Amino acid sequence: MKWVILFFGLFAALSLVQAKVNYTAYAELLQQYVQTDGVDYDAWAADQSDLDALKAVLADWAKVDVAELSTAEKKAFYINLYNAGMLQAVFNNYPLESVKEIGLLPFSIFKKEFILQGDRELSLDGIEKGILLKAYFDPRIHFAVNCASESCPPLRQEPFLGAQLESQLNEQARLFAESKRAARVDKAAKRIAYSELFKWYADDFPGKNPAYYLNQYRTEPLPLDYAIDWITYDWSLNAVR
Repeated sequence: MKWVILFFGLFAALSLVQAKVNYTAYAELLQQYVQTDGVDYDAWAADQSDLDALKAVLADWAKVDVAELSTAEKKAFYINLYNAGMLQAVFNNYPLESVKEIGLLPFSIFKKEFILQGDRELSLDGIEKGILLKAYFDPRIHFAVNCASESCPPLRQEPFLGAQLESQLNEQARLFAESKRAARVDKAAKRIAYSELFKWYADDFPGKNPAYYLNQYRTEPLPLDYAIDWITYDWSLNAVR
């Protein structure tokens, strides 16, 4: 029995090491600090060894030869790189109320090139808009990358992996689609308020009504004939409450 437990433990650990990308340390950090209602930034910031561990993760990923990865592994890698980079940006400026206050101008953190990968420095926008949504276009990416804010689809509690990417992205889409972050229905007024993500990235989703896309992931379909409103985006830090 001990050998069986050891085997499956080893298998689980090896599954996090894919094509020269090691996600083991990152997975441990996510498991420890990411909760369903946000990230425990206070506890993470209080542990210098785990702050150093995140820096080590990003330093390790900077050396990854992305060309050697499969398409699914590349897509998963850049999603993880975005999320880890966003976490690092938070801790570089912690404590803070919102990521939009990082830098001289509001939201400038998204354009700052500070994430090293290979021989280049990437910005958060560069990863999301310049790489993921161009080379690996998929609307579900919007539910996987996390901007460390309350209205953003929650940070996943595990790394994205090439071999599991389809099921992980589908789950991210389903969880967001079913949540009040995505849509709030007022049956009496026959109106639905949607996340501003669907307004900002309207070209990435089919149809003029967000319900067309969300309904494929919802157990209770949203009415297609209701008037559309928008939920004001909450940029406060996605810290546990």
